[in-house]
Amino acid sequence: MAFALLSGLCALSVVLAVIPDPANVTVVSYNLGVVLEWDYPHEWHENVTFTASSSSYKANKIVCANQTERRCDFTKDVHHFGTYVFKVRAELQGEASRWVNTSDFSADKHTIIGPPGITLYSKDGDMEVELQDPVMRASTLREVYSMVTYNITFWKEGQEEEKIKKNTEQTRLMLPNLQPWTNYCVQAQVYINAYTRNGELSKVVCKATTSNGNVEPGVVAVVLVVSFLVTSTCILLTFFTGRVVYRGLRFFYPNAKLPEHFKQYLIEPPPSSFFVKSIPQVKEQFDPIVIVSEDAVERTDATEEPRETEEQNVEESAKDKIEMEKDLLLLPA
Repeated sequence: MAFALLSGLCALSVVLAVIPDPANVTVVSYNLGVVLEWDYPHEWHENVTFTASSSSYKANKIVCANQTERRCDFTKDVHHFGTYVFKVRAELQGEASRWVNTSDFSADKHTIIGPPGITLYSKDGDMEVELQDPVMRASTLREVYSMVTYNITFWKEGQEEEKIKKNTEQTRLMLPNLQPWTNYCVQAQVYINAYTRNGELSKVVCKATTSNGNVEPGVVAVVLVVSFLVTSTCILLTFFTGRVVYRGLRFFYPNAKLPEHFKQYLIEPPPSSFFVKSIPQVKEQFDPIVIVSEDAVERTDATEEPRETEEQNVEESAKDKIEMEKDLLLLPA
C-alpha cells in the first residue's frame, strides 16, 4: 500500500510539473485602474488558458476564467481603499499549474497618478496657470485623496537651469515676477500629501507674456520723435504733391479766357490786309512862314506853281490818314 501511495504522489508530481506556472506576475495600476499582467513561455501548448482571481479579507473572487489573454482587469471589482492579493494559474485539459500570488496591493497607495493638464493664459503682462486634475479610471482624484498639492516649475524658455518652483493647492494661480514679451515654460505634477508620493510630470507648455502697460520714458520719447518726423514728412509730401497736381491742372485746364474780339477774330476768316490800331495823333495847327529875298522873288514866282501842287498833295495825304484813323476807330473792340 505504501508503494501504491508513493506511485500516486509521483504521478501527481509529474502532472503538476508538466504545466508551467505563469511568470512575472505584476499588478499595473494607473490612475486607480488595476490590471494584473503575466508572462508565459511561447513554446508551450497553444491551447493553454488562464484563470485570475482576487482575495481580500472579505472573500475570494474569480474575475477572469479560462481566457487566453495574459492580463486581467480588476478595476471594477476592487475598491480603491481595499487591500487585495491577486493570483493567476495556467490550465490545460483539466489540469492546472500552481497559483502564483502577488503581494498585498492597495489602489490608493500603490497606483501611479498621471500628469495634470495645463492651460496658460497671458494678459497684461501676467501669466495665469490653470491646472486640470488627472482623470481617474475609478472615482475622482479629490474623492480619493483629501489633500492634493501641485508642484509647479516654470522658467524662461531656453533657460532651464534657472527653474523656479512653486507649490499650490489651488487649480488656478498667477506666476510672479514675469518680464513682458517673454516666453515662459511651465511643468507640473500632483503630489499626494498622505503618502508623500509624486505623480507623473506633465508635458512642458510654453507661452509668451504680453505688455504690462508700463512704458519706459526713453521709449515714449523715441516714439514721439519718430511720430513727429513721420507726420512732418507726410505733410510736406502732401503739400508738394498737391502743388504739382495743381500746376498740372492749371496747365491743361487754364482759368484765363480770350477776349471776345479775339475769339471773333479767330473764328472769322482773315481780312485781305492787316491794320494796326494806333492812338490818333492830335493835328497841330500852324501857318507857314516863308522868308524870301528880293533876288529870289523871281525864282519864287517860277516855283510857286510846283509848291502849290506839293501843298495840295500834303493836304490830300493828311485827309487820307484821318479817314484811315476813323475807320480803325470804328472797328469792333
